[in-house]
Amino acid sequence: MLQLSHHEDIIGAKTVVPAIGFQVNVYFYIIDGLLIDTGPQRGKKDIIPFLQQNDINQVIITHHHEDHTGLAPWVAKHKQIPIYAHQSGLELCRKNGNMPYYRKFFWGKRKGFDVSELNSTFETNKYKYKVIHTPGHAEDHIVLLDEENGRLFSGDLYVLGKPQSIWHFENMPLLMNSIRNVLKYDFSTVYCCHAGILKDGKQKLQLKLNYLEESQTKIKEMHKEGKSNKEIANALFPHKNMLNYFSFFDTSPIHLVKSMLS
Repeated sequence: MLQLSHHEDIIGAKTVVPAIGFQVNVYFYIIDGLLIDTGPQRGKKDIIPFLQQNDINQVIITHHHEDHTGLAPWVAKHKQIPIYAHQSGLELCRKNGNMPYYRKFFWGKRKGFDVSELNSTFETNKYKYKVIHTPGHAEDHIVLLDEENGRLFSGDLYVLGKPQSIWHFENMPLLMNSIRNVLKYDFSTVYCCHAGILKDGKQKLQLKLNYLEESQTKIKEMHKEGKSNKEIANALFPHKNMLNYFSFFDTSPIHLVKSMLS
């Protein structure tokens, strides 16, 4: 069942995707007729009735990953409203999701859908957003900044304050630059797609950047000492989680070390 929260005039919808030994929270948001991400296909039993019951006239996708776009094909077919994404993600959205078996099992399959290119700004009836390209987690990742009201819809820019492992496709130096760029702007509340609503969100993003910078310094120092990537990972990020095993270490501390050295 979806868990709904209301913050100012924003509806936050949370679905919980369980697996053996862990679960992942996924949030998506509706504000002034704009749906920000759609949630995963696996949650369709609860998400589709919610989308049917709410007045939605356009959609923005923060990036093409299936936990953010899983129900975009349903929206395109049944709502027949425009869906927007960054230009670098258009073809990725239009094609069926190409993902490993464990991700299909966890999130559900994602078919291709019609999508249009986002401009650098986006307007609804009440609000104007700055669209900021924030690659690192995904090449097409964007965030939406409502600077007038101090609100940032952050997709997967935050997720965790102190990540111990990353996916093989993530680029941490690029992500760090994206966070630095976003921190130049004026906002306070962050609407994250996995951590939920963070009222001190800008501070949390700064703390995450501090952590990543400190981790990068330690990794580079140990690398200069002749330590292997595995030795560095075991020393700095020794604790494995269930998602590491579930993904067959497609998400891993080793990837974090390699990325920081790239």
